[in-house]
Amino acid sequence: MSAQNSPPVWRHMLALLYDTFLIIPLIMAANALLMAIYVNLFMNFDTTHEILLPAGAVQVVVILCIALFYWIFWRRGGQTLGMQAWRIKLVNNEGGQLTTPQIALRLVGALLSGLILGILWKYLDRDGYYWHDRLSKTHLILLPAKA
Repeated sequence: MSAQNSPPVWRHMLALLYDTFLIIPLIMAANALLMAIYVNLFMNFDTTHEILLPAGAVQVVVILCIALFYWIFWRRGGQTLGMQAWRIKLVNNEGGQLTTPQIALRLVGALLSGLILGILWKYLDRDGYYWHDRLSKTHLILLPAKA
């Protein structure tokens, strides 16, 4: 595959921004649920003290929300809502739907590569793939505009 059907980085970043506006309310709702569980289990309904969730628990909730968001959308059709808006689709290197291991590798790879390293890798790669594309044997394609 070549980079000629690959979406430009600016389009990918805008899709990520769009998805961020969808993920933030999910994180807020999940943390509210975590707070309710935490208060009921550990605080004995004492509201005279400031209630702080353990930082590690909040971080786990954030990572799980982000991972589940992408997992569900990529598994169902290779596109999040942001990707649909910007005509980007995630496919495996054969052009088909992603498998569960590919999604897991892509999520872990994206987390490890970080935003800056991932963007730099795209410019150094002969096919214009991100590092996590190579790891998971997947890549992004730019869909044609609808007539």
